[in-house]
Amino acid sequence: MAKQMQGKVAIVTGASNGIGRAIAEMYAAEGARTVLVARRAEVLEEVAAGIRKTGGEALPAPTDVTQEDQVTALFDKAMKAYGRLDVLVNNAGVATHINTEDIDLKYWKEVLDINITAAFLCSRAAIRIMKNQQPQGGRIINMGSVSAKTPRPDSLPYTTTKYAIQGMTHQLTMDGRKYGVVASIIHPGATLSSFTTRRGRTEAGAGDKPEDFVMAAEEVAKVALVMATLPPEVNLYEATILPNHMRSFIGRG
Repeated sequence: MAKQMQGKVAIVTGASNGIGRAIAEMYAAEGARTVLVARRAEVLEEVAAGIRKTGGEALPAPTDVTQEDQVTALFDKAMKAYGRLDVLVNNAGVATHINTEDIDLKYWKEVLDINITAAFLCSRAAIRIMKNQQPQGGRIINMGSVSAKTPRPDSLPYTTTKYAIQGMTHQLTMDGRKYGVVASIIHPGATLSSFTTRRGRTEAGAGDKPEDFVMAAEEVAKVALVMATLPPEVNLYEATILPNHMRSFIGRG
């Protein structure tokens, strides 16, 4: 059976762990030539080695995606290696948990840089490539959060950026139509990641109570795969994936 992403090139930011790593590994398993992006070179090399071991193709590209010159170099490297770009996944980001009154301006700006400015820089670079390649077009997949539906307490910078990513996705889809570029957004609920690990959860699956279930990152990656493999004329614009018993906007009144 043909692999769903055979011949496609994908850039995945935040690919060193969690959801980003799962997406990169799934894309590569489906035949994509995958560019792995994060700051830690040694971890990216480990992810790339695992992909190659199973027959996939991966290019580690250590990058601080908050820095314009590094983002430019990243996309230049991808084009030099592969000659086109079909999918960008903007997954790099940080979660926050701090009382609003205790947030200083430096912290606020740092969160906006990684959660919003980085997505802008990468999306702009992707569109510049996608509009000029043949065949024209491509997909941009942004990582949102259920916090853009129902915020967690004491998470003002994170919630603000996830609402902003929703707006960015809408604007990118509107502006990209003339080039065959579409944008989508995934809103995951509780998913195993470095954030959940810091809170004491080291394995996906059930917890002490039904509402403590944590999804495996691979479940979110399945949605990203569907988004990336639809026909060019079709866009799964928005998807929310969360544990069925998760305390969330579902059932609140």
